[in-house]
Amino acid sequence: MNQNAYLHTLGCRLNQADSAAVADDLASHGFTIVSEPDAHTDLIVVNSCSVTATAARKSRQTLRALRRRFPQAFIVIMGCDATVEQADIFPEADAVVPNPRPAPLSQLLPTPLARRPEPLAAAPGDFHDDFVCEGAGLFADRTRANLKVQDGCNFFCSYCIVPHTRGPARSRNFADVLREARELIARGHREIVVSGVNVTTYDNGGRDLADLLEALLELDDTTRYRLGSAEPGPVIAKVIRLMAHTPRLCRFLHLPLQYGEDSILRAMRRHYDTAQFRDVALEATELIPGLCLGTDLIVGFPGETDATFESCRRYLEELPLGLMHVFGYSPRPGTPAATMAGRPASTLVDQRLQTLLDLSAAKARDFARSQLGTTVQVLVETAEPASGWSDNYLHVTLQPPHDHLPPNTLCHARLVADDADDRHVRGVLADQT
Repeated sequence: MNQNAYLHTLGCRLNQADSAAVADDLASHGFTIVSEPDAHTDLIVVNSCSVTATAARKSRQTLRALRRRFPQAFIVIMGCDATVEQADIFPEADAVVPNPRPAPLSQLLPTPLARRPEPLAAAPGDFHDDFVCEGAGLFADRTRANLKVQDGCNFFCSYCIVPHTRGPARSRNFADVLREARELIARGHREIVVSGVNVTTYDNGGRDLADLLEALLELDDTTRYRLGSAEPGPVIAKVIRLMAHTPRLCRFLHLPLQYGEDSILRAMRRHYDTAQFRDVALEATELIPGLCLGTDLIVGFPGETDATFESCRRYLEELPLGLMHVFGYSPRPGTPAATMAGRPASTLVDQRLQTLLDLSAAKARDFARSQLGTTVQVLVETAEPASGWSDNYLHVTLQPPHDHLPPNTLCHARLVADDADDRHVRGVLADQT
């Protein structure tokens, strides 16, 4: 009998890739994947996030809400929060599956699916390098797919739980990455996002991230590739040079900075200083015209003072950033920073957060306006009017009479106006691919 399954994903692109792999596995074993659950949904999978205490709380709230709404469903919680917590903290779940999954989810489910008085706790699989992933991610949106190439992290930043939720850094088998990419291309995806906890640490058989990107680009001559979040590191220089000479490698580089002042970076246990980060940022924007340089920032970290924040703000003003994701610090139990003294008062954090949010909006508008008059490649995602994301991460809406292209069309558009709304611009069709 055919059964329905619904997947609810919280957190990062890597979680999205993991959920897509689970969806593909379930679909190949007789499940119909649904976009919304209802009273007839047999299986619900919550892919949890635990990067902050807030994220973990949201994962558990989601689990409880789904149980209340769908008491008949067999509910699985998987992912990061399911890895760092004991199974009995999830009484609403019927199964708890940690990272890495010991087997495809279809093999871990009981037959028949039936509610359990207490969760079935799966043992984690092995953390090993040169790993492979079964099948290919199943994404409801045909335009874009996330391709997992790496997992885990060895950096142990003082605020971060990820080394405990995803294990040590390890790289996926080179040939297996190419195999899945071919399948994603065959399914019609026009953009593939190369994802991992830290993709810049990719190393399989002596082949690094730049080598992998070159091999992916050789698979066909139409698919474009976008890098997910990429930690600053030695391979970035090679990636920048490749991006500068390869139109199908999107002009978008997201380098998480986290803070723009060196004493806080040291307290965070980051592996670079502001001077090194500035050098990478300036080299990238100099070599790649139209590059959108993005970053992540944490406000309110323990030890932050008026002086460190002002130094951070001035530093950020000088950087050629087109995208800033700004967050207030959220202590994560189990990390060194959670017990550090010197957290600024919440009122100060709110003020500083707003200052950087205002700067972020101004930087985004400035970048969008700097691109007016240029021609960009757009992947159309919605119709009437046709709109989508450019290769350098601007949201482009095509103006009449060019506004009726179907979704999943790659086209070139000349940008003619901005909407005074962060990264939203308008364009006219230049050609179609």
